[in-house]
Amino acid sequence: MLSGTRRKRRGQQVRAREGPHSAALVVRCQSNLSHAAPRYGRPERHGGVGQIALAPYNQTTTRRRRLATLCARLSAPTATSAASPRSTRAVVALLLVTVLWGWTFVWMKQATDAAKAQLGEDGLTAGIGLFMTLRFGLAALAMLALPSVRNGLTRGVWSAGLWIGLALLGGFLLQMFGLSGVSPAVSAFLTSLYVLFTALIMLVRDRRSPHPALVLGALLATFGAGFIGGPPQLTFGLGEGLTIGCAFLFAIHILVTDAYTKREAPMPVTMTSFAVVAAGSALLCALGVSLAPEISASALVDLALTRDFLVPLLFASSLATVLALSLMNLFQRELDPVRAAIIYALEPIWAALVSISQGRETVTGWLYIGGGALLVGNLVAELGPRLLRRRAQTRTHVEG
Repeated sequence: MLSGTRRKRRGQQVRAREGPHSAALVVRCQSNLSHAAPRYGRPERHGGVGQIALAPYNQTTTRRRRLATLCARLSAPTATSAASPRSTRAVVALLLVTVLWGWTFVWMKQATDAAKAQLGEDGLTAGIGLFMTLRFGLAALAMLALPSVRNGLTRGVWSAGLWIGLALLGGFLLQMFGLSGVSPAVSAFLTSLYVLFTALIMLVRDRRSPHPALVLGALLATFGAGFIGGPPQLTFGLGEGLTIGCAFLFAIHILVTDAYTKREAPMPVTMTSFAVVAAGSALLCALGVSLAPEISASALVDLALTRDFLVPLLFASSLATVLALSLMNLFQRELDPVRAAIIYALEPIWAALVSISQGRETVTGWLYIGGGALLVGNLVAELGPRLLRRRAQTRTHVEG
């Protein structure tokens, strides 16, 4: 067991490594805390019988509690502190998420082609709605197989899943309908704006700007994701507006995921968000059927059992939904939301590599330019805060 003096010295040494200003604040805080002892060893009686002067004791106790809280906050690791094993594990997990999402484009393309072949162009909305309903519905049923999920379905979990699911569903729908009016390059560029939207929303919400390294990383990631498929030919039409709205909702999804998974158990929240997306997708499927009355229920069943539709559906449900979104909800809370958004921007690299491996696309110079910008942006966001902190520490040691 360490004595009180040795514990205090060790705490000062830990904060000294975090930065000179924080260390000075902790020392000053601990000094004030040591002088905040109660002036009254026992309550004094005055006035009438049984009246006790408790006010001085209560004020001093409140002061000690506030100082102790301040010391705890100052002693806590900051968001830009050196990478801990937990943050490193989170980065690796979210990188795996981007790999799985990169395959989603291929699976969605295969399912969409199958829906067009079997239902026609008029039945595409119903086919996409069916795919999304089954993808997230099967994922929700798979999550319910876990006892911890079934036992954790509280009102707070359902509330969290509602908001996360609505943001995710809205982003998917706006991206899908926006893609019908813009080229894939324009869609990729405008969707990548969710990285900047995440930083801007945090700036307005928290009244603090992100770390300069995160801002630079976000700009590089946005450029890389937008230009990896070539320069986007931008116009200002309905398709562009819908895709920008999709990027905004994806930024909201990142932020509400960060907020709610820190309050509630991540796995039950994941299941409830799947249920919300499945319910919304079922409404989309019903809307598609109403717009194309010639589509019957048996036609939808036949489509769901078609191999070209069923195989990508199972991959998307198990890997890109259950595994990827579970990892996202479990590990994103360990990182700054802007840092997480920069990692997610790597998704187009994997999507391009998968398409090239299957002969759907060819290698161009823009792949190297966009992919290089994405990689540099992630390196800047990951290493920039550490290098700046080490430089500040070196300068402090030299001046000292």
